[in-house]
Amino acid sequence: MSAALPRDESKRLMRLRQLEVLDTAAEPLFDSLTRTASLVCDAPIALISLIDAGRQWFKSNVGLEGYSETPRDIAFCAHAILQAGVMEVPDAAIDERFAQNPLVTGQPGIRFYAGAPITLSDGLRIGTLCVIDRRARQLDNRQRQALAALADGVANALEQRLVALDRTAAHQRQVEIEQLAAEDRMRLSGIIEATRAGTWEWDVRTGDLRLNEYGAELIGFPLEELQPTTLETWQLHADPADWSRIVAELKAHLEGRTSILDCELRMIHRDGRPVWVNCRGRIISRSSDGSPLLVCGVIVDNSVRKEAEERLRDSEAFLDRTGWLAGVGGWEVDLETREFTFSDQTCRIHEVAPGYRPGMDEALSYYPPEARLKIEAAVRKAAIHGNDWDLDLPFVTAKGRHIWVRVMGTVEYVDGKPRWLIGAFQETTIRRQAMQALELSEGRFRKLFEHSLGLICTHDLAGNIISINPAAAHALDYSVADVMGRPFKEFVPPSQHEKFDRYLRRILANRTDSGIVQMIARDGSIHTWQYRNIVDDEGDEPYVIGYSQDITERLGYESRLRELSVRDPLTGCFNRRFLDEIETGPDAQSLLGCIAIDLDRFKLINDTYGHQRGDEVLKGMGLFLNRHIREGDAVVRTGGDEFLILLRNAGKSATCRVVEALEAARNEAPIAFTLGHAIRKPPMSLDEALAAADRCLYEVRRVARGE
Repeated sequence: MSAALPRDESKRLMRLRQLEVLDTAAEPLFDSLTRTASLVCDAPIALISLIDAGRQWFKSNVGLEGYSETPRDIAFCAHAILQAGVMEVPDAAIDERFAQNPLVTGQPGIRFYAGAPITLSDGLRIGTLCVIDRRARQLDNRQRQALAALADGVANALEQRLVALDRTAAHQRQVEIEQLAAEDRMRLSGIIEATRAGTWEWDVRTGDLRLNEYGAELIGFPLEELQPTTLETWQLHADPADWSRIVAELKAHLEGRTSILDCELRMIHRDGRPVWVNCRGRIISRSSDGSPLLVCGVIVDNSVRKEAEERLRDSEAFLDRTGWLAGVGGWEVDLETREFTFSDQTCRIHEVAPGYRPGMDEALSYYPPEARLKIEAAVRKAAIHGNDWDLDLPFVTAKGRHIWVRVMGTVEYVDGKPRWLIGAFQETTIRRQAMQALELSEGRFRKLFEHSLGLICTHDLAGNIISINPAAAHALDYSVADVMGRPFKEFVPPSQHEKFDRYLRRILANRTDSGIVQMIARDGSIHTWQYRNIVDDEGDEPYVIGYSQDITERLGYESRLRELSVRDPLTGCFNRRFLDEIETGPDAQSLLGCIAIDLDRFKLINDTYGHQRGDEVLKGMGLFLNRHIREGDAVVRTGGDEFLILLRNAGKSATCRVVEALEAARNEAPIAFTLGHAIRKPPMSLDEALAAADRCLYEVRRVARGE
């Protein structure tokens, strides 16, 4: 049964997206909370599940490998967010809401579920912290309270995560704005000096018009002869046919009908020749009632203006396309020429000269190989589906500085085909450093779990135990004092010592490791622990923090289930499913001796003496065959009266010896039988070998009948 939609569904979804957490990478704090829920509730599976419009997505996943999300219509958590407290399903197989759910009837085989809603400060429930087991059970009151408290911790962490991201981004934007303002002022001064552009200021109230020396030079006058002046005196130096144009443009700008004054006209040089100039300007100061006070601008000759106008048009179009993405650094790539255009800010981040235009291969070379693959995959996906991309990636500048950048982009099409890639580019190193600081605080938080019910211990890089929590020590029937300071190997079976040495080398190289380790308890019994360990570098001396779960009982249960699944319940022999394991397991390409056995006239026994007697014959035949095989070989009941013997690593001579032994002991068998044999040699498949054994059997039977 699919869950009903919450009454506040639209608000809930909007709030979920505002958190900017969907489809993000795993984060240690949330994984710690999930592991704690698993340990406290003694559940093999724990999830932080966020309910999106059509799916449930797992921000954190403990014990459910291979899953990152499931459809919402089969999600238990979609039901859990409809109530304020913990929702508990003791046995999903008999609960009418979930009995036919594919997560119950198939993998992962859910039987027990408990989910505490993740409730934000505004009361919206966006998902759950849930625990799952493959056996029916219930939580006690302490576990329910702990699960609810951890779910509150998840909600707080999500909201604090967003606050931290916003604060970091705001700080970065402010720093960049201030840097850009200072750089723009320097750039403007340099541009005016380099281009000898004329500038002007017009005081709307007094009518005074002021020029710089380059503006006066355009018409051949020294500056002192034109200062101060007014529009009327400036009109004396303009072509009468063009003056009306600039007056109309100025009026439109003052009335707010245009955002900028931009007019081309002819001025009269002191020597009498006309000079085409471009006059641009805008209101830069207004009174409290919004009336214009001061208009400033530039005046350049036509050739300079034309070039500047073309560059400005390209720049403005480029900034218009990228501004909505980030407003920081912009980039554009022409898919026909494979050439990039960088904004000045993007050039600064790359640490190349302003205006630098790299090719496609060079632009990608700034990223490490793994980051390059992510970019290429994002671009391919965008080209096919038309969506945008937003990636945080490592980056190496032209000067060799290692930083992190945020790359956002989209595809623009012409006639339905990708034509340009455009996007924004931002350095995120400071934000990454803030996240690392957050992870450091999370590390301190994890150390508070001294009294956790989970199995937690620390050891140095040589394998000596530094600390252990009571739960881990008691699991092996030791006190904490008994274990402290001893080499870890003392609690590992000698046969596993070499494997433990390899583990120490891996975790030293990779800084993290997970897997299975066998432990010896005080009474000599062997326990199997599933661990996930990390190297902590916070202090002067690095050490390993280990988190484990005792899975001995679970492994035994799984082994018993497997044994039941591949055994024939009547004879105790293996069944046909065992053949699938042989075909796909480690023996898939090994040498096998195959002996096919058919019982003679078995149907007559069933018809004459009944099926009970027939069952006794089948069981007796299974015992008879098992007495004549070696350790490690297998007897398989493949059909009603058909058996198969598989001899591991047996060639022709070894197989024939077993055949001869069976022939010699025929009088001990509960019924007469016919057999045939074949040898499976790689690359022959098991089916081909069995077919060959059957053919041999039929040939023996044909000869025996005198056919």
